[in-house]
Amino acid sequence: MKRLLQISLDTLLISVLPIIMWIILGFTITKEISNVFSLTYPLQFFYMIFVSLFAIGPNITSKKTNNQDVVYSNMIFGLLIVGLLTLILVINVNTYIQIMNMNVNIYHHFCIYSIIWMYLSFIMQMIMQKLYYDNKNNESNKINIIFNLTNFILIILLTSILKDFIGIIITLVIDSLIVFMVFIKYYKKTRFCLQIKENIKYTTFNILRNLGMFLIYGIGFGNSFSFGEKYTTAINFESLTTDTQWDMLYSVDTASKIDLAENKFNYKESLKNAYKLLSILIFSILIMNLTLYWYFKPDLTILLIILAVQIIDMLIDPLKTLRLSYIQINDNNKKHNIFYLLSRLIRLLCSFIPSAFCTYIGQAISAIYLYVYSWIACRNVKLFKLRDSKVN
Repeated sequence: MKRLLQISLDTLLISVLPIIMWIILGFTITKEISNVFSLTYPLQFFYMIFVSLFAIGPNITSKKTNNQDVVYSNMIFGLLIVGLLTLILVINVNTYIQIMNMNVNIYHHFCIYSIIWMYLSFIMQMIMQKLYYDNKNNESNKINIIFNLTNFILIILLTSILKDFIGIIITLVIDSLIVFMVFIKYYKKTRFCLQIKENIKYTTFNILRNLGMFLIYGIGFGNSFSFGEKYTTAINFESLTTDTQWDMLYSVDTASKIDLAENKFNYKESLKNAYKLLSILIFSILIMNLTLYWYFKPDLTILLIILAVQIIDMLIDPLKTLRLSYIQINDNNKKHNIFYLLSRLIRLLCSFIPSAFCTYIGQAISAIYLYVYSWIACRNVKLFKLRDSKVN
């Protein structure tokens, strides 16, 4: 439970501070600025693809092969490749905003800020994953607190007293200096060794999930936003009040993969800890909805439909996540990748449904599908019998 909470704390800082930040910027600049959170929401999954490929995968490979070179090599390769992709995104930011059916004049500067911030966070995630797998969670927490709080304070303070563009530039320069210093401290010059094939093998589900979510939310939100302001407001409100909790719940996957890589996984204990965390997260969702409803004033019917889908999905998530983590690490069978890919394709196809709820229809169908599939795939694995739930 301690490891799960420590990883969750890192995730909380990364996730909740931006949400509070966009809400405050909505107060200090203009209410529409808070919509940047939903505007760039699909891009967080774009960057998470590369966290899986260049951070999580290499650390699992390193544990399996006892070779640290693969971790540091992928840090450098990831920094360069994702940096190039980020540059392309920034250059074409107006096109992205138009695809998402939003106003370029309102969102241009802060969309660029959000994209570059995600890239800097990606670099920090490569370092944090290394610290997780080295059991240096406390050290990771301290670094994340400094990095995220600095960005939070600077962007709010500087955009309040200076022009938005100048405040954004100064904030990103200082953020970049912090990332540079942290990277220099933890990076070790090493023999070049990527092992891309192995990295992909251990994180296929993560890569497919995040690729799917990037396309799903990119297409789905663009579709939903075209139905009018009341849907945009409700979706943005729902994202602001549940995204942090989803990110924290993802720590169940991270913690289980670490335990499986070290042959210390206990299903009964992991499941119990996951639901302890989940009870806190659902309670926080309800509190945030009650607290922020007066400001955003979303359509209540739309909000309740979306919220119901999110909470039901959360309730079954630990059951499927722990099984899928086991399959990913211990059962190298390509058929599992095909079945998992099918769940992403289902959600993607649902994004084209001519309905403002298209994304959430896909979420509900995919959640049920993955729950059933993971249960069938692991039905004969003794590890998932509560009486015999520990890896030997």
